[in-house]
Amino acid sequence: MHRPLLAAALALGSSSAFAADIPPATVKAPVAVQNPYDLVIELGAGAEVRPDYPGAKNYEVWPTGFVDLHFLRLPGFGVVKNGRYEQGWSFGPSFNWQSKRKTSDYPELFGLNDVDATFELGAKVGYTFDWVRPWIAARYGLGGHSGIVGETGLDFIFRPSPVFEWTVGPRATFANRDYMETYFGVTPAESALSGTLAPYSPGGGFKSVGFEFTSRYEFAPQWAVRGEFIYDRLIGDAADSPIVKVGSENQYTAKLGLTYTFSLRLFGN
Repeated sequence: MHRPLLAAALALGSSSAFAADIPPATVKAPVAVQNPYDLVIELGAGAEVRPDYPGAKNYEVWPTGFVDLHFLRLPGFGVVKNGRYEQGWSFGPSFNWQSKRKTSDYPELFGLNDVDATFELGAKVGYTFDWVRPWIAARYGLGGHSGIVGETGLDFIFRPSPVFEWTVGPRATFANRDYMETYFGVTPAESALSGTLAPYSPGGGFKSVGFEFTSRYEFAPQWAVRGEFIYDRLIGDAADSPIVKVGSENQYTAKLGLTYTFSLRLFGN
């Protein structure tokens, strides 16, 4: 009667001893994949439709460019910018080209001085919180004006697929007195020569409010189509300018272009 029980006990003990001799399996932690590059940047070109000058009612077409920094690693600092979809800081250049305002081309501006073409150069900084990104940009004018003009906004980010992204959100622009006087001011001498535009001296501050819509579609590895639509409504001293009264407070800008993403190793291993 006791032999079956004894055999079962011996078998169980033998099985436990054998299991104890087998070392436990080692679970390997997932290894983070490191970016083999030091710089990933998206560059492109296209066309832009915009007002002839700030406050204009006529529009012109000009070439335009796109620049986005997706990844940056610097010696001594490590990863400064970690991927286009990662939460954290983003920064890059901000630039704008304003063509010459030749008043002889616009009868409503008769009597005003011409304003030379201007290249505005500066920087843009933002911080991405998953699907929301506040940002601010500031530029300095070289040419027709030597003032400071800037923009700020809030992007709501939508990514319906890995290759498609679009954003929409409010924005505002601001400028200092030098910029405002260049494009919205009317001196007494200009007013006397014009006969219709009253003297006007605007101050610095907010220039416009509006919204911005952007889209990006990556149709092939590294290649993408980019589009932007911006609406600005001039406010404050800008909207009160006699130049805007004969122009328009509503300012529209549309951009469309093709971009290529470059991945570069700059500093070795």
